[in-house]
Amino acid sequence: MRTRSSLHRRGSIRLHPARTNKAEFSGGNMNIKQGLVVAVSTLVLYIGVDRLAHTDEGTAALETRLQRMEDKEAIHALLVAYGRALDKRDFTAYGALFAKDGTWKGGMGSATSPGPIAKMVEAGFGRMSPSLYENSNHVMTSFEIAVDGDAATAWSRWMWVVVGANGKPQTERAGHYEDLLVREDGSWKFKSRQAFTEINP
Repeated sequence: MRTRSSLHRRGSIRLHPARTNKAEFSGGNMNIKQGLVVAVSTLVLYIGVDRLAHTDEGTAALETRLQRMEDKEAIHALLVAYGRALDKRDFTAYGALFAKDGTWKGGMGSATSPGPIAKMVEAGFGRMSPSLYENSNHVMTSFEIAVDGDAATAWSRWMWVVVGANGKPQTERAGHYEDLLVREDGSWKFKSRQAFTEINP
């Protein structure tokens, strides 16, 4: 006779808790971690390259602006040196302010290249009475300078002040300059300068 206990043992179904394959689970986690590492590394690399590109662009733009400012300052110094050379009657220094093929045109005439320009201006002063230009000076104002690489344009006003009959400053002439400038051998020079007289008492 079969006992209930034996039937129970034979008819019963044993249930076992689900078993997880630890190796598969561990491998899946590893793949996920590796994928995240690759994704994060790619993102960091992209951000770094992007920032580097923007940094290079910003640096280049800053260098361009700085160069333009330095060029304007150098051209401003050239315009001032022009007047000082005239006031000192240093015609050699005056001619050296022009490019090799530089030109000058104005009330005294016109000339091309440093040597002939210096001689023309010296001859012009030679035709004047020394009492007219001794202790005189040139006043330059209203500078407008535009730089485009190794070339530039400039506009400015000039006034020639002499000692009047009563010993006081007197404006002899006044007008404006229109200039083309060029960077030659690393220095800014007059490519052309034209003097326009607007006031001639």
